Amino acid sequence: MGQILGETLKNPNGARPAHPRLKILLADDNPALLRELQRALDKEFEIVSTVADGRALLEECGRLHPEVIVTDISMPVMDGFEAVATLRRGGTPKVVFLTVHEEQAFVEEAKALGAMGYVLKRSRPSVLADAIRSANDGRFFLCPELCSDWERPM
Repeated sequence: MGQILGETLKNPNGARPAHPRLKILLADDNPALLRELQRALDKEFEIVSTVADGRALLEECGRLHPEVIVTDISMPVMDGFEAVATLRRGGTPKVVFLTVHEEQAFVEEAKALGAMGYVLKRSRPSVLADAIRSANDGRFFLCPELCSDWERPM
């Protein structure tokens, strides 16, 4: 993925793109995953902060004003759903949930909270990048893994 993103962002003289990169806040209680996401996404987006729980997400969001939040659902102190519900009361940046939860009820709850994306942690990093761009454009994004799972007959 790094090569693909790097290639699309470089112009012939090697300078950065003329447009500013989207400011992203990442929230997950798995430090190794946060490092991996930061490494994968940093070529295209500006990662303004990484946090490990919903309360820290609220604090950093208020301080840094990211354009898109990528958050896990299951985190300590305050989960992602509760944090996003709290943010909604005062207006919020666009939200993409990154989670292991594959049940349709979780997707429906995310949509009810106004989330613009739902991506599984087993998805490729390029899928998350697509979700971030889609959310920023105001279009809801559901990862292909769930689309194909739900289309299969039971």
